[in-house]
Order: sequence, then structure tokens, then C-alpha cells
Amino acid sequence: MSISTCSFCSSSIRPFSVKQQSKILAEGWASELSGRVLEYPHDVDTFIRTLLPCSTPYPAFQDNLNDAFSEYNPMLGKAEEISYPGLSKGLNALVAEFGDRKPVIFNAPHNKLNFPYNAFVDHHHSTAPDFSVGFPGKPFENSWQHISMAIEAKANDKDDPFPRRGSQNTRTVEQLAKNARNLMLTHGFLCTFVIGVYGDHARLVRFDHTCALVSGLIDLREEGSARTLRRFLWHFVNPTVGDTVSGCDPTVMPLNKASQEWVKRQLKKGGVQNWEEHTTEIHKGRRVEVYDQKTGRCIPYLLYHLVDVNGRLFSRATMVWRAIEDTRIWRTDRLIDDPKRPAPPKPQILKEAWRQLVRTAEATFYDRINSRIPDAERYGIPKMVYGGDIGEFEFRWWEEMGKRWGREEDPEDGPPQPPTRKKRTRAAVSRSCSRARTSKKPKKQEKPSTSSPPTLFSSSGSANSPLISEVGEGGARYVPDTDMPVDYPQHQTYSWRLALGKKSWHRERSHMRIVIDDVGRPLTEFKSTHELVTAVRDAILGHRLLWEKAEILHRDVSVGNILIKDEKTTEDKFSGFLHDYDYSSMVPDPKTSVEVEEAEAKAIEDDLGLGLDVPGGAKESVDPETQKERTGTYYFMAVEMLRVPDVVHNTHHDLESFYWVLLWVVVRHTDHGQDKNICNVIFKYGDDWDSANAKKGWLADGVLDIPNNKPLTFLLTEFTRMVWHNTPNRDESPKGLDYNAVLDLFNQALDMEGWPENDWKPCNLLKGDGRTGIAPIMVPAVRERLNSEAPIAALPIRAATAFSNLLKREGLPPHPLHPHLPAPFTGPTARVGGKRPAGCLDEGTLEQAPANFRSEASRMHKRQRSNMGPPALPGAPEDTAEERAGRSRSRQVGKPRAAPRSGTRSSSRLREQKMKVA
Repeated sequence: MSISTCSFCSSSIRPFSVKQQSKILAEGWASELSGRVLEYPHDVDTFIRTLLPCSTPYPAFQDNLNDAFSEYNPMLGKAEEISYPGLSKGLNALVAEFGDRKPVIFNAPHNKLNFPYNAFVDHHHSTAPDFSVGFPGKPFENSWQHISMAIEAKANDKDDPFPRRGSQNTRTVEQLAKNARNLMLTHGFLCTFVIGVYGDHARLVRFDHTCALVSGLIDLREEGSARTLRRFLWHFVNPTVGDTVSGCDPTVMPLNKASQEWVKRQLKKGGVQNWEEHTTEIHKGRRVEVYDQKTGRCIPYLLYHLVDVNGRLFSRATMVWRAIEDTRIWRTDRLIDDPKRPAPPKPQILKEAWRQLVRTAEATFYDRINSRIPDAERYGIPKMVYGGDIGEFEFRWWEEMGKRWGREEDPEDGPPQPPTRKKRTRAAVSRSCSRARTSKKPKKQEKPSTSSPPTLFSSSGSANSPLISEVGEGGARYVPDTDMPVDYPQHQTYSWRLALGKKSWHRERSHMRIVIDDVGRPLTEFKSTHELVTAVRDAILGHRLLWEKAEILHRDVSVGNILIKDEKTTEDKFSGFLHDYDYSSMVPDPKTSVEVEEAEAKAIEDDLGLGLDVPGGAKESVDPETQKERTGTYYFMAVEMLRVPDVVHNTHHDLESFYWVLLWVVVRHTDHGQDKNICNVIFKYGDDWDSANAKKGWLADGVLDIPNNKPLTFLLTEFTRMVWHNTPNRDESPKGLDYNAVLDLFNQALDMEGWPENDWKPCNLLKGDGRTGIAPIMVPAVRERLNSEAPIAALPIRAATAFSNLLKREGLPPHPLHPHLPAPFTGPTARVGGKRPAGCLDEGTLEQAPANFRSEASRMHKRQRSNMGPPALPGAPEDTAEERAGRSRSRQVGKPRAAPRSGTRSSSRLREQKMKVA
């Protein structure tokens, strides 16, 4: 995700309407949901007790619910909505006695709601929940900011999508999933709940950012079941953690009017450019606590401008915000400016995401960078101010509580058991609840209760942060001495382990936040091509510094991960920088002793349940590396990464990615005189083999001559030649790009005269491209099964031999724990936000590689490829004899001979590709 100041599409064009891609988007949602919708293995009452811990005991209501839904008579077809008033009356009857915790339940099936943030509305479909549930005790408006839960209703019991599959049923689940996605992004929920009503029955569904858990059926005609549904709603509006609804994040508060005005004053006082534009949606901002893993402290930040968002539900769900530190302090029952900090806080970038547990937290990479690279030597690399993984913090807290109170023995293949509650006194439980909750009725100003102990993760000013005052010398290993009021961590998902047992730990995600000091604008918003090339050069220097000094390999060089320094001053040493280390890797610290490394590895294994009990008393070890998804942003992957299975990612692959990034931007934002289909010719999407061949075809024959820009033309031509000579060919191994050669080329080009000024052009090459906005790609065979009534989701675990055979034939791996089920297949997906708008397929990201569904060997012998490189630029040095000999090896006796061609843009290969695209 981009740490940038751009609030919209980096291609400078609005994506094609998502309404024209309904079929493709539906397939994408089906692919994302496949294998990630799980049946909760216990009854509905256990679902409610476990997943919705309640702060207030369920009252003994005296009213009779036998007739609550007597007026609800589901009707099929277009008459379905006629029955909604009866259902609405029944639902409102369930909450009628909730007092000041009563939520409004509103029926407006035709009131469409756009994506919650205006800058990204065109990237997503609108939705229209049949029923919307407001926040307890709050006035209701039909907008995502005022909705806490969504309810979708279908007239027939047969519409229940969970025990059956097929395209129609998948779309029914998709409705629930879109509502859940919007709720979590709007409010920063850790998880969210939705209700599906199907005829006379209902199901409860809990979504987080890794999967969905579905309850058993609730019969609306039975009084006992109606009471069960009311118990669910009571638990929902009386959470143990947080003061709104179950699933809310206690570290998040909406910005009230006073905070909004304070932010505007600080930005104006600091002379921040474009601050008025950045605060147009400040009412959708938040106040959050940033856990700093280095100090163990928590720092409050005010988020006022959403820069970037990943709109996928089951993903990292990264959100990037402009933010300033909340430096106010409490005096005489109100927040005032801290006299010790008169200067306005500097705008910074706050990034939050849900990382895979098998991946190293991004803050850990920044800690390594800060410890290995002094500020005086830092170049092309941003600096983390604060940051940490809140999920890891909560997990340590949960583990400590287990040591304090003990745990029952874990079942052989079940989830780890929570700390034993029966050993704890009622007072202990009550005390821990009061310390972990915010006030039930918050005051108009965001002040924690003064009558109770300091509230964890709910400070009101940086000077008064309770976590700061309590942490002492504990530092990074600090754990509160109070008990966690819930059975499981909230900032680290536990859904897979609850549904399928602790062996599924690798599918879980953990919540992290980091604050970055450097703010940049997207690479696609360069003012001149000289600035563009300088920024890419600086990012390469930063990449080398990361590898040589910190032993960190980035592994996701993309157009969104290279930024141009915003509002650069004379003190700034670099113009561009490389960021986003979510998918990076690092060499183990050689200073750490073997004993310490073994102890840490054992601790991690114990914490995450890597040592699994198996029959016979042996230990089955799960290697986290085998559970990671393939990394990289699809369009910028090196050719070898696309063509060679299991290739080890190395520095030369990232250096090649820099080439594709530069070419990507130049093709879209300069006058080059090429056909508009050149984008589709070079950058293909979805099929690894086709994508690699398209890139090789460009390297062999492509020419890009930029009029009135000889330095850029020289750089692209020589860089193309360099990449071509270092790309794996049929008869020779690649030499591998190296830093010195690439940087020398960039410096030579930058030193040349003739760079034009203000030569940025808006992108107009892809208008009308119907491929934009594509969600995860589906395998053709899976698409066929989706359109039938055959299984595709992973709900009840039933044998599906035919589908299993289909998976084997198509090469799609089975579910790792249940071979008869399809594995979650997310494929390359379009990222969302300023740097990778969901509306632009061209800026897709790859969180999981698509399987190779065709035989590479057979296809290799069907294609004839030329090893001819691009023609030399006039005045450029000629190739050596050795280089010419290398290109001619494929023409030796006994080997297929490529059709003769000239190295021009009108080559037969390019013409065929253009005709195919057209």
C-alpha cells in the first residue's frame, strides 16, 4: 500500500464503471470467499457466548416472543419486499426492552449506499442492505457512519446459501460480505456481524479479515429460537470490550467536532499545503492509539484524511491515513494545548494492516533499519516514528493470563483453550472488564472515566496515556497486570483455530499500526521526467542500502511503493524513497547466539502452536515458509519469477522490477507516440506464462522513443538491453542485474543535457478498457463449477470426490487441512487506493499466486522465440562479439529457428499481440 499524499487514481483517470464488470467482479468475490466461509462447529448459544462476550448479564425479560414474527409472511419473487414490514416489526420487538442500549433497526431495501469513502466510490459497487441496525442509544441516519450491522432477507428457506453452493448462492453470500467489508472499513471494526434471514430461519455470520464463521439455523417461529436471536442482539449492543457494539476496536474513537476543529487549526497554523482539501471528509476520521513495540507505550493520533485503502475483505485490509499526533492534555475537565509543545504537530502517515502470522511484522523491519542504518547514512528509505503489532501485544497478555490462572488441556485437534475462568473470582473478572472497557456513556469530550482505573488503549492525550504511565521499565515486553476480559485476543484473529483447530494458525492475521515520518506523492505525479528518474534512482539506492546494511530484501518493488518526497526542503538528501516492507525478508541477525535463536524459535513455536500433537507422541512441525503466499505486485514481477516455479527471490529480481515500474509510468504519462494498446501488449494480467512472454517479447523487440527527450530515451533503451541480457533464455542462464551497473546507467542519464521541464502527461491510454476493476481471477474450471450447483465454498465438510479430482486435473491445490475441499484461491487482485485503485486492473497486486493451469513444457515447444535484443540507440556503443554470440546460440544446428524479424516496434510479434488484444 502506498504511503502517499494522493487521494485518488495514480493513472490520473477515473476507472471504467464497475457496473460494466459485474460478471468479472462476481467471479472475483466468489474466488475470495471460496474456502473462507466456515461452519462454526458448535451450537448457536456457544457461538454467542464465545464470539460476543457480554458485559451485562442477559436480563430475564418477561415478555412473550411467541408472536414476535407472526406478521412476517415471506413472499417469493418481486413480492418479497411486501413481507419486510412484518419482519421489521419482529426484529424491533426483540430490542424493545433494551432501554438506553436499544438500537434502531431500519428497513430501506432500495436506499443504495456507496463505498464509505468518496475518493474510492467509483472503485466499488454500491450496496443496499435490506435492514440496517444503528448504534445503541444513538440517532440513526442511513449512512455507513451510523450503521453497526446489516441484515439481508430472502423469502425462501431454499435461499439459505450455506448448506448448498452454486453461482446464485455465492452471490447471496457476497451481499453479506460486501456489507461486512464496508462496516469494518468505516468504523475500524476488528470483526463485524451480519444476519441472513432465509424464509422462516436466520443465520448469524461473523466476518473478520481472514474468514467468516456461520452459525446454525435459528427458527423465527419458535419462541426459544426468537429468544436466542434476542440474546445475540443483547450481547451485540453490550460488548465486554469497547463502548459501542461487539467487534468494535477499543483503540479507536470517532473524531468529535472539537477534535475536528483542533486538527484544522493545527494544519493551518503549520502552513500545511492543501490542508483544506485534505479535511473535506474529516468527519469520517478517527482517533487511534498507536502501540509502539520498542517502548511498550501507546501514542494517540488523529486521522483526518484517508490516502489509500485495500478494499478486499479477506486480506491485509491496509488503510493509509494522513494524521497528526494528539498533543493535547487534560486540564480542568477539558482538553487544552500542551504549553510544553507549542509547535503544531507535523503531518505524518499512519498505516494500519492485518498481517499474516507467518510474516514478520513491518515494524520489525523498521526496527532493524533504525538499528543498522544511522540517520546520517539513511538515503531513499523512510523512517518509522512509532509502530508495533497490537495483536502480538494482546497475545502476550493472553499467554500471561493463562500462566496466572491455568488452562484446561487442549483437545487433540481443537483450538487452544482460554484461561480457566472458574478459578477467577467475580471481583477479578469485574475489575478486568472495567479496566479494558471505555465508558458506557462517553462525554462530549473524549475523556476516560476518572472514577475508575486508567483505561487500557483509550487515552485522551499523549501526556496522559494510561499505558505510558503504567508501562514503567517493562518496555517492549510490557504486559498489564490485570486480566484480559475476554477469552481470546481481539486484535489477532482466532477464527480458523476455533473452527478447524490450532493447526490452522498460519491462516490467522494480526493487527498492526505504524507511523511514518516521510510523506510522499505517487511516482505517477512527477512534475518532470527528470524528477521521475531521480526518484527511481534514489529508491534503488535505498534498496541497496537495505540489503547491504540491514540485510533486508524488499521483494515488492512496485509503482505504489516508490514515492516522490513531498514538500522537499533543502535539508532533504533524497527525492524519492522505497517503502512498504510487508512482504520483505531479512537475514537472521548474526550477532544473536545460537542458544538465543533456538530459545526464541521454541517460544514462537509454543506461542503459535507450531509443535502439534500427533498420534504416537511425536511432534509434527509446520514450516511457516511453506505457508506464505507468493509475494510481489503482479505487473512488476521479474520474468524469472513468473516462469520458474519455486525460484528464490533475489536482488536482481527486484532490480528488474524497477525497470518495469519505470516503463509502466513512462508509457502512461509521457508523449511517446506509441499505439494506445501498448499497455496491454507489455503488461498482461492473470496468466503467468502469457505475462512472462509478453515481457520477453517487449525486451526482444520493443522500442520507446520519447520525442525531445534524448536522456530518457537513452536510459530506457540501455536499461531494456541490460534487462534482456539478464533474463533467463532457453539456452543460457541469466547473468543477474547488479546495483553498480544499474546505478551507473541512471547517473549517466541524469547527467545528460536535454531533460525537458513539466513534461508530465495525464494517462489516456486505457479509457474504456473493460478489464479495469477486476477482483481475484478464477480458474476456468472453477468458474464452470461455480455456474453449476457443485460445491465451491468450504462450509460443511462433506466428501466431494468429483470436485477433488477436478482440482487435481487443474493443478489447484486442495485445502491444506481437508484435501477434499478447494483451497482459498485469491489470485492477483487489483489493489485499492491512490496508488493502486481498485478501478485499475493495471495496478493489481498479487497476494497469492495463481496456479499454473497449463503445461509449461508443452507450451514452450509450441512457441518460437527470438533472442534478438532491441536495436541500439544512435550513438550508443555496439555489442561485443561475446554478446552477439550469446544471442545467436538458439540458432545453432538442430534447434528451432525463430522467424527473422527486425527489432522495430512494427515487428510481427507486436502486431500479432495487438491484433489479439483488439
